[in-house]
Amino acid sequence: MGSLANGHGPTAGFLSFNKRPPQVHVLGEDPDFDPTTLSTLRAEGFSVHYHGMAPSKAALIETIRAIPDALELGEHYAIVAYGAAATLALQLAMKPMPRCVALVAYYPDTLPSPNYKYPTQLHMVLHVAGDQQLGGCTVKSYWYRGTTVGFAEADLDEFEPVSAGLAWSRTLGTVRRGLNMSVDLESVLEEHLTYKFSSKNPEKTMATMVPQPYLNHVPTGTGGIGRGQLMRFYRDFFHPGLPPSFNIRLISRTAGVDRVVDEMVVSFRHTQHVPWILPGVAPTNKRIDIAMVSIVCIKGGKVESEKVYWDQASVLVQAGLLNPNVVPKQMRDKGLHQLPVVEDSAKKLLDEEAMPSNELIDEW
Repeated sequence: MGSLANGHGPTAGFLSFNKRPPQVHVLGEDPDFDPTTLSTLRAEGFSVHYHGMAPSKAALIETIRAIPDALELGEHYAIVAYGAAATLALQLAMKPMPRCVALVAYYPDTLPSPNYKYPTQLHMVLHVAGDQQLGGCTVKSYWYRGTTVGFAEADLDEFEPVSAGLAWSRTLGTVRRGLNMSVDLESVLEEHLTYKFSSKNPEKTMATMVPQPYLNHVPTGTGGIGRGQLMRFYRDFFHPGLPPSFNIRLISRTAGVDRVVDEMVVSFRHTQHVPWILPGVAPTNKRIDIAMVSIVCIKGGKVESEKVYWDQASVLVQAGLLNPNVVPKQMRDKGLHQLPVVEDSAKKLLDEEAMPSNELIDEW
């Protein structure tokens, strides 16, 4: 199988910026800060500088005001601030901050008043913990239900990875827009897919991924977490389990801030064991067509994770393992005569008129 992007193979140039890497200044309350956040920012191509509130609030203010002095002509910077330091940054930003083009505030201890006004050219976003009141401030804000202050810092007990990941995508997008950074996620994905499907090379596939990646084929729970487990999966199960007829037809691709979503139809003849789609099932020689969605997260120019979803019931019907007309007696007694399963769901994805809609709804 070739490139999914209809002719675009692997290319260089994940990051594009002029001169020195753009600066991101991280502000926090303590002398030290979550090393995971700092290293993740550095991996994205930023020159990262951390400033704590010690020895005093006044000292931090002076540090912030001195940032432009170290910049070259035409350079700008962004601020990502947490807690009390975020409150301070929001207060300072009400007046123009030379060369500052983006400000991200995580759970400030005092949320900005609806009366606060900020320069229109400053890209801003506010992340509010679930135990805080969002209020009616004018800054673009997101509230994270079920979280507490500290949810985005991996070294704290309050860390909540799902909300932290969502906030990170929004943070990265805001900072990149402010700094006018160009990021080519598709080239990263295409290189990964070339080694994964065309070359079938597990070592090179893994080389396109972060040190601790993960893969989850949601319907079957196959894949792996961590380099060792995932390397074994690709080498011993995934690559040997790609039939010669295996083909992917890309329907759509959506690239976001740090992930790419592919909508596709996967087709093959089941002439060999395919353990990641039909684990334990001997070859049936049936043709299988699957409507599939892949969500690939990319960090620092490497694939961090992939989650793949598909209609497993449709696969089982096509493979002859599930008969939609065989209904459990207790459900048949209640009037159900066919399982609510569509065998050829992939056909409707390719052509919306290939089959009528709502055929499983008796009242239609």
